[in-house]
Amino acid sequence: MITSIGIENLGVITSAHIDLGSGLTAVTGETGAGKTMFITALDLLTGARADASAVRRDADRATVEGIFALPEGGSAAATRIEEAGGDADDEAVLTRTLPREGRARATAGGRTVPLGVLRDVGADLVSMHGQSEQLTLRGQAQQRALLDALTGEDGAVARQAYTEAFDAHRALTAEHARLEETRSERAARMDFLRTALETIDEVRPNPGEDAELTALAARLGAAEELQQSAGRAHDLIMGSDWDDAVSATGLVAQATEALGRAATVDESLTGVLEALDDIAVRMADAGADLSSYLAGFGDDEGMSLEQTEARRAALGSLSAYGEDLDAVLAFEEQAGRELLELENSEASLGDMDARLARAAQRLEDASQDLRAVRRATAEAFCAEVGAELAALAMPHASLEFAVAEAQPAAHGADDVRLLFRSHTAADPTDIGRSASGGELSRIMLAIEVVRARTETFPTFVFDEVDAGVGGAAAVEIGRRLARLATSSQVIVVTHLPQVAAWADHHLVVRKTDEGTGAVSGVRELTGEDRTEELARMLAGVSDSASARAHAEELLQDADASKSGFRAELMG
Repeated sequence: MITSIGIENLGVITSAHIDLGSGLTAVTGETGAGKTMFITALDLLTGARADASAVRRDADRATVEGIFALPEGGSAAATRIEEAGGDADDEAVLTRTLPREGRARATAGGRTVPLGVLRDVGADLVSMHGQSEQLTLRGQAQQRALLDALTGEDGAVARQAYTEAFDAHRALTAEHARLEETRSERAARMDFLRTALETIDEVRPNPGEDAELTALAARLGAAEELQQSAGRAHDLIMGSDWDDAVSATGLVAQATEALGRAATVDESLTGVLEALDDIAVRMADAGADLSSYLAGFGDDEGMSLEQTEARRAALGSLSAYGEDLDAVLAFEEQAGRELLELENSEASLGDMDARLARAAQRLEDASQDLRAVRRATAEAFCAEVGAELAALAMPHASLEFAVAEAQPAAHGADDVRLLFRSHTAADPTDIGRSASGGELSRIMLAIEVVRARTETFPTFVFDEVDAGVGGAAAVEIGRRLARLATSSQVIVVTHLPQVAAWADHHLVVRKTDEGTGAVSGVRELTGEDRTEELARMLAGVSDSASARAHAEELLQDADASKSGFRAELMG
């Protein structure tokens, strides 16, 4: 709940610090005294847009600070403040500063925060009911949100089931449309891939085969020259039967023999002798390798030059699928995967109608379940609200939630409208067009009173809830505010003594003229001061004996009824 509010230079209020308690707090004062500034301050603390015109005309800035006691065990408000970097343990401190020029500033838990943080925190802590909030009851989305909030756990389960069915149906519909739109392109692509894979498979290339064939073709093309060169080299190294010329191996052998005798005399020649021995061995190896080469010449892969070139041409025909053989093989692997995916897509499209039918039926079932919960909740809730309206001087008025079937959307397949009928002879019409501001205020009060029977909210603030009523109806408004205050903090700005008499705390806003302009202050009334204020509200003056007697009677009756409330709660 709100424990205190500080106001500086807001409207006609120069400075005020208000401590607030639990139960019902009434705020009264003469017209123009600044009661609306109290509501404006709360609006600012809960994220309303700032207007520089609200700054007192002789001040540079206005400041509002509110301290909110937080529920034990944590709350969404505390979590939001901590996420924004502020501190929120057992209380939250919110401030708004409005300069006459420049940007307004908001803080939460001691940390400067975006305005959205105050809105989120305010939504969890304060339920505002003023003229601007009445507009929310006129919007169809807000009407649907109100009904859904009333459906409880059954509604939450039904909405979750509907959301899952709606998302699944929407995804399947989009997939079906995509597959249909690309069907011709997909068929052409599949034909291309099949042809490509068949062509590659007919050639059936092997990794590295193109490089091997290039080398083989070069050898086969120069076969005669290669054979002559290898044979000549072999004969020069090893000698030949048809040439009496001394071979290289023979010359090395002669050099080794000559140097061997010299090395026995001069050991410094030993190293040269060893080198000649190594040369002899290497030349013998080279000669043997050339012999083997010449003996097997022409046996490469058992292919002729013509066969080699034909195979190379076949591999070259695959160039449309890659710049080299490695690229062709990579394309083959990728094409196989892609073709499989496309074939699966075709298979998926083949049973898409059946899948869509199942998804549509699931969505229809979920829609009907959600609609049934909404209609059952609406009927019971509107009956209770009607009973409350009867006590609020609207005996023939009634509310009705019209829940009609509509095209499926994210929020459901229902068109939800809140209809109002001011008397039994009238047809129910949209509440935004048929209910006046005063009627809307009482409707919202009746709604909150009924909701309070099953759920609670930290703080309710009502402004102009008693517009256009008086007498017994005003007493009943006070009675319902007081009953609502048994489970929540309730603040009401009122001009009716029949309402103010029910308050547990009474604040008065009074204006004085100090020569420099109107100045308003806020203080709490108790005892005789409170009786005088009620008498003033009744008769326009506080010293009327009859008005004082009536005021005392109102206070006594209210106290007696509130004692009954407390006894009911304890019982």
